[in-house]
Amino acid sequence: MNRIFIGLMILSVILISGCTSDTKPVDPVNPDNITVNSIYISMAEYQEQDVSVTIVNNASEPIDSVTVTSFGNFEVFDSEMLNIPGKTDDVTVALPLGFHIESPGYQIASNTTDLTISYASGRDGKGKPIVQTKTVPVETIVFPDAELQLVGFVKDMQSLLESPVEKWELKKGENATISFSVMNNGQTTIDENTLVVHYNVKNERIGGNDSFTIQQAMAKGGTSYTRGLLVPVMKDAPNGETDVSVSLLYGDILIDTEVLLLKVKL
Repeated sequence: MNRIFIGLMILSVILISGCTSDTKPVDPVNPDNITVNSIYISMAEYQEQDVSVTIVNNASEPIDSVTVTSFGNFEVFDSEMLNIPGKTDDVTVALPLGFHIESPGYQIASNTTDLTISYASGRDGKGKPIVQTKTVPVETIVFPDAELQLVGFVKDMQSLLESPVEKWELKKGENATISFSVMNNGQTTIDENTLVVHYNVKNERIGGNDSFTIQQAMAKGGTSYTRGLLVPVMKDAPNGETDVSVSLLYGDILIDTEVLLLKVKL
Protein backbone atom coordinates (compact mmCIF):
# COMPACT_ATOMS: atom_id res chain seq x y z
CA MET A 1 0.00 0.00 0.00
CA ASN A 2 2.85 2.34 0.87
CA ARG A 3 4.56 1.46 -2.41
CA ILE A 4 1.44 2.38 -4.37
CA PHE A 5 1.18 5.66 -2.52
CA ILE A 6 4.84 6.43 -3.12
CA GLY A 7 4.45 5.50 -6.81
CA LEU A 8 1.45 7.79 -7.18
CA MET A 9 3.39 10.62 -5.54
CA ILE A 10 6.31 10.15 -7.93
CA LEU A 11 3.94 10.07 -10.93
CA SER A 12 2.25 13.24 -9.73
CA VAL A 13 5.60 15.00 -9.46
CA ILE A 14 6.54 13.90 -12.97
CA LEU A 15 3.22 15.06 -14.40
CA ILE A 16 3.39 18.39 -12.61
CA SER A 17 6.96 19.00 -13.65
CA GLY A 18 6.06 18.06 -17.23
CA CYS A 19 3.16 20.55 -17.32
CA THR A 20 5.19 23.44 -15.98
CA SER A 21 8.39 22.83 -17.95
CA ASP A 22 9.31 25.39 -20.58
CA THR A 23 8.90 24.64 -24.28
CA LYS A 24 11.22 25.65 -27.09
CA PRO A 25 10.34 29.15 -28.31
CA VAL A 26 9.35 29.71 -31.93
CA ASP A 27 10.32 33.03 -33.51
CA PRO A 28 7.36 35.22 -34.49
CA VAL A 29 6.82 36.55 -38.01
CA ASN A 30 8.87 39.70 -38.48
CA PRO A 31 6.72 42.82 -39.13
CA ASP A 32 8.90 43.45 -42.20
CA ASN A 33 7.31 40.33 -43.74
CA ILE A 34 3.83 41.81 -43.38
CA THR A 35 2.58 44.20 -46.07
CA VAL A 36 -0.36 46.52 -45.49
CA ASN A 37 -1.83 47.92 -48.69
CA SER A 38 -3.95 50.91 -47.75
CA ILE A 39 -6.34 53.14 -49.65
CA TYR A 40 -6.68 56.91 -49.70
CA ILE A 41 -9.28 57.87 -47.08
CA SER A 42 -11.28 61.08 -47.57
CA MET A 43 -14.23 62.04 -45.37
CA ALA A 44 -15.95 64.93 -43.61
CA GLU A 45 -15.12 65.62 -39.98
CA TYR A 46 -16.78 63.59 -37.21
CA GLN A 47 -18.36 61.14 -39.66
CA GLU A 48 -18.35 57.35 -39.43
CA GLN A 49 -17.27 55.11 -42.28
CA ASP A 50 -16.40 51.49 -43.05
CA VAL A 51 -12.94 51.17 -44.60
CA SER A 52 -10.53 48.33 -45.30
CA VAL A 53 -6.88 47.57 -45.97
CA THR A 54 -5.31 44.50 -47.53
CA ILE A 55 -2.95 42.42 -45.39
CA VAL A 56 -0.30 40.34 -47.16
CA ASN A 57 1.63 37.66 -45.28
CA ASN A 58 4.99 37.22 -47.02
CA ALA A 59 6.30 34.77 -44.41
CA SER A 60 6.11 30.98 -44.49
CA GLU A 61 4.49 30.90 -41.06
CA PRO A 62 0.85 31.87 -40.43
CA ILE A 63 -0.28 34.96 -38.57
CA ASP A 64 -3.41 34.87 -36.45
CA SER A 65 -5.83 37.30 -34.81
CA VAL A 66 -4.87 40.09 -37.22
CA THR A 67 -6.79 43.22 -36.23
CA VAL A 68 -6.59 47.02 -36.29
CA THR A 69 -5.60 48.43 -32.90
CA SER A 70 -5.24 52.16 -33.60
CA PHE A 71 -5.48 54.74 -36.38
CA GLY A 72 -3.97 58.01 -35.18
CA ASN A 73 -6.63 60.52 -34.10
CA PHE A 74 -9.35 58.58 -35.93
CA GLU A 75 -11.45 56.54 -33.51
CA VAL A 76 -11.61 52.82 -34.29
CA PHE A 77 -15.00 51.48 -33.21
CA ASP A 78 -14.69 47.95 -34.55
CA SER A 79 -12.30 45.76 -36.53
CA GLU A 80 -12.48 42.39 -38.18
CA MET A 81 -10.06 39.67 -37.07
CA LEU A 82 -8.23 37.50 -39.58
CA ASN A 83 -6.09 34.35 -39.61
CA ILE A 84 -3.75 34.43 -42.60
CA PRO A 85 -1.77 31.32 -43.62
CA GLY A 86 1.88 31.52 -44.60
CA LYS A 87 2.98 31.47 -48.21
CA THR A 88 3.47 28.17 -50.01
CA ASP A 89 5.50 27.66 -53.19
CA ASP A 90 6.17 31.41 -53.27
CA VAL A 91 2.42 32.12 -53.36
CA THR A 92 1.40 34.66 -50.73
CA VAL A 93 -2.05 35.11 -49.24
CA ALA A 94 -3.64 38.57 -49.20
CA LEU A 95 -6.90 39.24 -47.35
CA PRO A 96 -8.96 42.41 -46.79
CA LEU A 97 -9.26 43.63 -43.21
CA GLY A 98 -12.29 45.82 -42.59
CA PHE A 99 -12.73 48.27 -39.73
CA HIS A 100 -15.15 51.02 -38.72
CA ILE A 101 -13.86 54.51 -37.94
CA GLU A 102 -14.92 58.04 -37.02
CA SER A 103 -12.95 61.00 -38.35
CA PRO A 104 -11.56 63.77 -36.11
CA GLY A 105 -12.10 67.50 -36.56
CA TYR A 106 -10.75 68.74 -39.87
CA GLN A 107 -8.36 71.23 -38.25
CA ILE A 108 -6.59 68.59 -36.13
CA ALA A 109 -6.38 65.97 -38.88
CA SER A 110 -3.23 65.47 -40.95
CA ASN A 111 -2.58 64.29 -44.49
CA THR A 112 -0.86 61.14 -43.20
CA THR A 113 -2.14 59.00 -40.33
CA ASP A 114 -0.40 56.01 -38.74
CA LEU A 115 -2.39 52.77 -38.85
CA THR A 116 -1.35 50.02 -36.42
CA ILE A 117 -2.34 46.38 -36.71
CA SER A 118 -1.54 43.57 -34.30
CA TYR A 119 -1.10 39.87 -34.97
CA ALA A 120 -0.11 36.70 -33.13
CA SER A 121 2.58 34.31 -34.34
CA GLY A 122 5.36 32.06 -33.00
CA ARG A 123 5.49 30.82 -29.41
CA ASP A 124 7.25 32.02 -26.28
CA GLY A 125 8.91 29.80 -23.67
CA LYS A 126 5.51 29.10 -22.09
CA GLY A 127 3.98 28.03 -25.39
CA LYS A 128 1.91 31.19 -25.72
CA PRO A 129 1.55 33.08 -29.04
CA ILE A 130 3.69 36.20 -29.36
CA VAL A 131 1.80 39.39 -30.22
CA GLN A 132 3.51 41.72 -32.70
CA THR A 133 2.48 45.07 -34.22
CA LYS A 134 2.96 46.68 -37.61
CA THR A 135 2.50 50.42 -38.24
CA VAL A 136 2.13 52.00 -41.67
CA PRO A 137 1.29 55.53 -42.87
CA VAL A 138 -2.07 56.01 -44.60
CA GLU A 139 -3.01 59.00 -46.75
CA THR A 140 -5.98 60.76 -45.18
CA ILE A 141 -7.92 63.96 -45.78
CA VAL A 142 -10.60 65.30 -43.44
CA PHE A 143 -12.63 68.25 -44.69
CA PRO A 144 -15.27 70.55 -43.15
CA ASP A 145 -18.80 69.19 -42.93
CA ALA A 146 -20.40 71.96 -44.99
CA GLU A 147 -22.98 72.14 -47.77
CA LEU A 148 -24.41 74.45 -50.39
CA GLN A 149 -27.89 75.80 -49.77
CA LEU A 150 -30.42 77.94 -51.65
CA VAL A 151 -28.58 77.39 -54.94
CA GLY A 152 -30.24 78.48 -58.17
CA PHE A 153 -30.79 81.17 -60.78
CA VAL A 154 -32.22 84.59 -59.94
CA LYS A 155 -33.02 87.60 -62.10
CA ASP A 156 -29.88 89.65 -61.32
CA MET A 157 -27.37 90.52 -58.57
CA GLN A 158 -29.96 92.79 -56.93
CA SER A 159 -32.33 89.80 -56.55
CA LEU A 160 -30.09 87.42 -54.59
CA LEU A 161 -32.56 87.07 -51.72
CA GLU A 162 -35.43 86.02 -53.98
CA SER A 163 -36.35 82.34 -54.35
CA PRO A 164 -33.86 80.70 -56.77
CA VAL A 165 -34.91 78.34 -59.58
CA GLU A 166 -33.06 75.37 -61.08
CA LYS A 167 -33.65 76.28 -64.74
CA TRP A 168 -33.07 79.59 -66.52
CA GLU A 169 -33.74 80.67 -70.10
CA LEU A 170 -32.03 83.62 -71.83
CA LYS A 171 -30.64 84.84 -75.14
CA LYS A 172 -27.05 84.58 -76.32
CA GLY A 173 -24.88 87.44 -75.08
CA GLU A 174 -26.93 87.89 -71.90
CA ASN A 175 -25.92 87.13 -68.30
CA ALA A 176 -27.42 84.57 -65.96
CA THR A 177 -27.04 85.00 -62.18
CA ILE A 178 -26.50 82.19 -59.68
CA SER A 179 -27.27 82.80 -56.01
CA PHE A 180 -26.02 80.59 -53.17
CA SER A 181 -25.02 80.38 -49.53
CA VAL A 182 -23.07 77.86 -47.44
CA MET A 183 -23.93 76.17 -44.13
CA ASN A 184 -21.57 74.57 -41.61
CA ASN A 185 -23.04 71.26 -40.44
CA GLY A 186 -19.91 70.25 -38.56
CA GLN A 187 -18.61 70.89 -35.05
CA THR A 188 -15.46 72.83 -35.94
CA THR A 189 -15.57 76.51 -36.83
CA ILE A 190 -14.73 77.08 -40.49
CA ASP A 191 -12.33 79.99 -40.84
CA GLU A 192 -12.64 82.85 -43.29
CA ASN A 193 -11.38 82.21 -46.83
CA THR A 194 -11.42 78.44 -46.34
CA LEU A 195 -14.18 77.41 -48.76
CA VAL A 196 -14.72 78.31 -52.41
CA VAL A 197 -17.91 78.15 -54.50
CA HIS A 198 -17.16 77.41 -58.15
CA TYR A 199 -19.46 77.15 -61.18
CA ASN A 200 -18.70 75.52 -64.51
CA VAL A 201 -20.80 75.60 -67.70
CA LYS A 202 -20.53 72.16 -69.28
CA ASN A 203 -20.87 73.38 -72.88
CA GLU A 204 -17.83 75.60 -73.46
CA ARG A 205 -19.51 77.14 -76.51
CA ILE A 206 -22.16 78.61 -74.19
CA GLY A 207 -20.20 79.76 -71.14
CA GLY A 208 -17.17 79.36 -68.90
CA ASN A 209 -16.50 79.21 -65.17
CA ASP A 210 -15.83 81.43 -62.16
CA SER A 211 -15.33 81.19 -58.39
CA PHE A 212 -16.18 83.01 -55.17
CA THR A 213 -14.33 82.64 -51.85
CA ILE A 214 -16.52 82.49 -48.73
CA GLN A 215 -15.26 85.32 -46.56
CA GLN A 216 -17.27 84.66 -43.38
CA ALA A 217 -16.19 82.40 -40.53
CA MET A 218 -18.92 79.90 -39.63
CA ALA A 219 -19.33 78.17 -36.28
CA LYS A 220 -21.46 75.04 -35.86
CA GLY A 221 -24.80 75.65 -37.59
CA GLY A 222 -23.57 78.96 -39.02
CA THR A 223 -24.14 80.17 -42.57
CA SER A 224 -22.49 82.53 -45.01
CA TYR A 225 -24.14 85.53 -46.58
CA THR A 226 -26.15 84.87 -49.72
CA ARG A 227 -23.84 85.68 -52.61
CA GLY A 228 -24.00 85.56 -56.39
CA LEU A 229 -21.96 84.76 -59.48
CA LEU A 230 -22.56 86.11 -62.98
CA VAL A 231 -22.65 83.59 -65.82
CA PRO A 232 -21.97 85.42 -69.11
CA VAL A 233 -23.34 83.60 -72.16
CA MET A 234 -21.22 83.77 -75.31
CA LYS A 235 -22.44 86.15 -78.01
CA ASP A 236 -22.12 83.36 -80.57
CA ALA A 237 -23.44 80.61 -78.27
CA PRO A 238 -25.49 77.83 -79.90
CA ASN A 239 -29.11 77.61 -78.84
CA GLY A 240 -30.14 74.75 -76.60
CA GLU A 241 -29.48 73.49 -73.08
CA THR A 242 -26.41 72.86 -70.96
CA ASP A 243 -25.72 71.80 -67.38
CA VAL A 244 -24.15 74.27 -65.00
CA SER A 245 -22.46 72.62 -62.02
CA VAL A 246 -22.08 74.61 -58.79
CA SER A 247 -19.46 73.12 -56.46
CA LEU A 248 -18.28 73.75 -52.92
CA LEU A 249 -14.52 73.21 -52.63
CA TYR A 250 -12.05 72.82 -49.77
CA GLY A 251 -8.78 73.24 -51.61
CA ASP A 252 -8.96 70.56 -54.32
CA ILE A 253 -11.53 68.53 -52.37
CA LEU A 254 -15.11 68.55 -53.65
CA ILE A 255 -17.42 68.83 -50.64
CA ASP A 256 -20.80 69.39 -52.28
CA THR A 257 -22.24 70.02 -55.74
CA GLU A 258 -25.55 70.89 -57.39
CA VAL A 259 -26.46 70.97 -61.08
CA LEU A 260 -28.59 73.67 -62.71
CA LEU A 261 -29.95 73.87 -66.27
CA LEU A 262 -29.28 76.82 -68.56
CA LYS A 263 -31.18 77.20 -71.84
CA VAL A 264 -30.18 79.56 -74.66
CA LYS A 265 -33.04 80.75 -76.83
CA LEU A 266 -32.86 81.57 -80.55
